[in-house]
Amino acid sequence: MSHSPALLKTAVLQATKTHGDESQAEFSEVSSLSSEPIISNNNNSSNGSNDMITTTIDSSTTTTVLSEGPTVEKTQSTSTTIAESQTTSAHQVHKKRRLLFKARMSKFDISNPETSSDPFRGFFTLFWLVMAFYVIQTAIRCYEQEGVILSLGFFRLFSKDGLALLVSDMTMVATTMCSVVFSKMLMLGIIHYETTGWVIQHVCQTVFLFFNIYWTFWRDWPWVQSGFFTLHTIVMMMKMHSYTAFNGELSIKYRRLKSLKEYIPKWIAEHKDDHADDDNDYNKELEGMESEVSFLQDELIQGNARYPDNITFANYFDYLLVPSLVYSMEYPRTEKPWYVFEKTVATLGSFLLLYITTERYILPKLYDPNTSDLRVSIELLLPFMTNYLLIFYIIFECILNGFAEISRFADRNFYDDWWNSITYDEFARKWNKPVHHWLLRHVYAQSIESYRLSKANATFVTFLFSSCLHELVLVIVTRRIRMYLFVLQMLQLPLIMIGRHPLIRKYSMVGNIVFWLSMFVGLPLLAILYCREAFWSDAIFGTHIHSQ
Repeated sequence: MSHSPALLKTAVLQATKTHGDESQAEFSEVSSLSSEPIISNNNNSSNGSNDMITTTIDSSTTTTVLSEGPTVEKTQSTSTTIAESQTTSAHQVHKKRRLLFKARMSKFDISNPETSSDPFRGFFTLFWLVMAFYVIQTAIRCYEQEGVILSLGFFRLFSKDGLALLVSDMTMVATTMCSVVFSKMLMLGIIHYETTGWVIQHVCQTVFLFFNIYWTFWRDWPWVQSGFFTLHTIVMMMKMHSYTAFNGELSIKYRRLKSLKEYIPKWIAEHKDDHADDDNDYNKELEGMESEVSFLQDELIQGNARYPDNITFANYFDYLLVPSLVYSMEYPRTEKPWYVFEKTVATLGSFLLLYITTERYILPKLYDPNTSDLRVSIELLLPFMTNYLLIFYIIFECILNGFAEISRFADRNFYDDWWNSITYDEFARKWNKPVHHWLLRHVYAQSIESYRLSKANATFVTFLFSSCLHELVLVIVTRRIRMYLFVLQMLQLPLIMIGRHPLIRKYSMVGNIVFWLSMFVGLPLLAILYCREAFWSDAIFGTHIHSQ
């Protein structure tokens, strides 16, 4: 059954409002969320090069001419209606920009050429030497006081019900495989993403999230297990969303392409007589449809990958291993995994430091009701900052790089120099780039495209969404609704505005000092607000750690 090209064209153009693509204008202006160029329209940009490449925006655009239908991309904030476009001879349609992955190394990677030439590399070495002596000193003190080198109370806590946690986590990850089946149904046209597909997607994601939350409560895990399982559930939900949204948008273009290929021969046959009468109009309309076919074919190709050949369980499993929350049909790859063992050793060593700091210097203070909150805050300043830095290093340098090695993922730019941040928006976009990219693509840009929000409102929605997820984790960990973290995160919005004051911009060191002071004070303050009440009631801790 043939369709009118105007109606079919409208369907694919509406797909540009779906998850997965962002225009250059919608990304480059986001100073509060991203000041870096992170998108490109070059589908062949993914490669296996291991060179240090700075991400850039490709200034070239692929343009096609359509004889009718609304324009894909608005120009100077004006849109062309269907009626107007039918009287217009041609419209320029720019290929949408996508997140660009390129081969880069992380900043703390010892094999990074930039690290070997960094004038501050000696401080990095000094830090780990200090940490080594810190472990030795703590072990000696622990042996003198308790007769053991290392207390195992905290270990018994987070290893409790370990087998059930492992099985639950593997099952949770396995259930995300349904995204492949769903994407295949979208491609076949059994479900249309632009109508019911996106509704089904969000319903399934909501059920997935809250069922796993219910499972966490039902198992009554301690706070470590609850926090890990909840965070991993949120990560898997983000991956599912990006995978389905990306393939859902391409399914619309794929079906549009098939319809055009079926329609054009019929259209040519029907207009054979018109060809002789009005050769100019005939050629224009035919060229317009052929140009759209070429445009859609380019949209379905990324590097050496082509839609729908990417919709396989093998491709999805590879995506699960890739340390990125944003799906792409093809990622830049390294030749072979080189240093998985090195990252494993670094993870274990850093975790030992984290364990000692938590066991010896944090938990006893949080659990002691006889110590005032002010005294606890002061005594936890350094331990909490140490733990924060260790957790950052374990996750973003060790674990993500480890998965990058296993999957041969070449883009290791998981963080930027957030320690030099002057404002909170700079910190938000630098310290956790995988989540930042996901929020930028699937929350911020989508709020503007689909819901027509202003830039300021889209920024507010993005912060609101992020704050709700952070608070959700703490609600599950502490079994209490307190909203402290939510309020503090939302307060970053006015702090961002203050940080843009010319005085702060002029004296960047002042901004950096304020940033670090807030980090030093904020972490122990949150620990006191959330943990002490819960620990005293034994709601999440079970029994006193030192009595185990």
